[in-house]
Amino acid sequence: MKYAPPFHRTNGFWPVAIALCVAAALPLLFTETYVRHILILIFVYAILASNWDLSLGYGGIVNFAHIAFFAIGLYTYGIAAKIFGLDPWLALLLAPTLAMAFAALLAIPVLRLEGIYVILVTIAAAQLLFQLVVSQGDYTGGTSGMVLLPRLEIGGYRLSSDGRVGYYYLSLLLVVLSTIFLYKLERSALGRAIKALRDNKYYAISRGVSEGRIRLLTLCASAIFPGLAGAFYGAYLRIASPDVFGLGFLTITLSILLLGGVSTIWGPLIAAVVITAFAEILADYGAWRNIIIALMIIAVVVVYPGGLFAAMQEIWGITTRLRTNAIAAWRRRFEAGSRRQAMGVKDRLLTTIHGPASVCDTGGEGQAIVFVHGNSSCKEVFRRQFDEFAGQYRLVSFDLPGHGVSPNADPEEDYSVEAYAEIIRDLVGRLNLNDPIVFGWSLGGYAALEYAAQGNPIKALAICGTSPVNKFPDDMPRGYIPTPHMELAGKRFHSPHEKRAYATHTIGENTPAEPLARRAVWRTDGLAREQVFAKLKTVDWPRQMRVLREGKIPFAMINGPADPFINHEYCRELSYANIWLGAPQNIGTAGHAPFLEEPEMFNSVFRDFLSWAEKDVEIQKIA
Repeated sequence: MKYAPPFHRTNGFWPVAIALCVAAALPLLFTETYVRHILILIFVYAILASNWDLSLGYGGIVNFAHIAFFAIGLYTYGIAAKIFGLDPWLALLLAPTLAMAFAALLAIPVLRLEGIYVILVTIAAAQLLFQLVVSQGDYTGGTSGMVLLPRLEIGGYRLSSDGRVGYYYLSLLLVVLSTIFLYKLERSALGRAIKALRDNKYYAISRGVSEGRIRLLTLCASAIFPGLAGAFYGAYLRIASPDVFGLGFLTITLSILLLGGVSTIWGPLIAAVVITAFAEILADYGAWRNIIIALMIIAVVVVYPGGLFAAMQEIWGITTRLRTNAIAAWRRRFEAGSRRQAMGVKDRLLTTIHGPASVCDTGGEGQAIVFVHGNSSCKEVFRRQFDEFAGQYRLVSFDLPGHGVSPNADPEEDYSVEAYAEIIRDLVGRLNLNDPIVFGWSLGGYAALEYAAQGNPIKALAICGTSPVNKFPDDMPRGYIPTPHMELAGKRFHSPHEKRAYATHTIGENTPAEPLARRAVWRTDGLAREQVFAKLKTVDWPRQMRVLREGKIPFAMINGPADPFINHEYCRELSYANIWLGAPQNIGTAGHAPFLEEPEMFNSVFRDFLSWAEKDVEIQKIA
């Protein structure tokens, strides 16, 4: 299942809403006609570049006839409105239809070609159209073009009145409609097919994607709004010139696309503003203006091949890491009391092989139990177990790097299942825990399995909300239910809605009194989620399963039957040599975190497992 949340539930909603409000207010702040003219040109270039990205970036079709779609819209408006006397608004709506028709004709040779041949054919098609425009001077004005094209009016009101404010808002509306169209298309089944053909054509074809049909639809879709923008351009400037076929128009549009970032919705919109603004600021520098802009584009593309949008995401990522690290530092210093009240013991920051970790340790001489929390969580999720077992056992729990109040760590070295297992080993040795019983929840379950698979000291092993993996990646879709929330587990940037949804599904809808656990989702370093899931392919999964099949370690799987993530059937089908009660256990009516949702029942079941594990170890020693 593809995770595609509504736009208002994504991180882009508020920046776009603010930008739209600013754009709507600009004519009220800048009443000069020239400033509004520049803003209108920005919108036209933004439409051209972002729709070119549909075929070039998302579709992988190197189409250099894209400007021809704009030119067709321009001349369609001029000929229909001036020569044939058609109502200007009808001429405006006719333009994208003819642009799509030209795109469909262009698709016929393009479908049979690859690589540089596509470039040559599209350039030739654009030049053919140019020659057609120049040669039909009776209709197009030839090399001189067409002038005094009809204006757009609404009930007698000319859009050019009041400093062109009408044209400004119409161009803004076209940008909004174009962006909505591209956004919806990119997330649709057609959009996924377009990207599939670009990324792996033959695999996509083998899965039933029609290359001819998708390429045809891609070119036609990418022609709609450029054709409409061309018609608007003619109505606005009241001229139709063959200069639009020249390199100048092509170069500036391609520069906006490359600077903003290929295969992005927002990159060309941002770059259109940046390039046009820079061009105006550097207007007094003459020929140096183009040189400076060219150097700026080269610098951005070299440093950030993904363009300005990738650079903005990187800046956002750095800001987010600093923010989450600051939250962790603040909570370490000023919220120690609430954590101590929750856990019954004061936590402390211990240095491990993978950076400092905040650790709760009840101390004592009893059998040690190490609790390992899940993704985007914290050690306080085990507070009910600390309440129950602290008098009989030595309990240890810690915040993984980038979680809870542990500082953020090195994404490359410290965010992985193997690194988390090494932290467990480091703490076991540092705290003299001897042969601990290890309980891992969700992602912590994999860390616990990896710790055991590495041959580290361990008396018994229990996991919860974790599907063991026999073969990666084949078993992942078998072991887990394909829900949208599974994609959130490896997503770097969560919107506020996604944070709330992820917290609810991981710690359960019936556990409202867990503010520390819910706030942990807000605090978690997004790179921890992203990097752990990106590195799952490096884990030695067969070694983990070998531990369960050999049966040298007493093992339990204690899940909630309403777990929204794991596939219970898959878990029951796996082979276990020494599993408690002979099979994975589902308790109560809990979901992903039964130790939080139904702590009394879980603690009773877990106590039974501990007793069984102690006896099993004694039997193995005698044997």
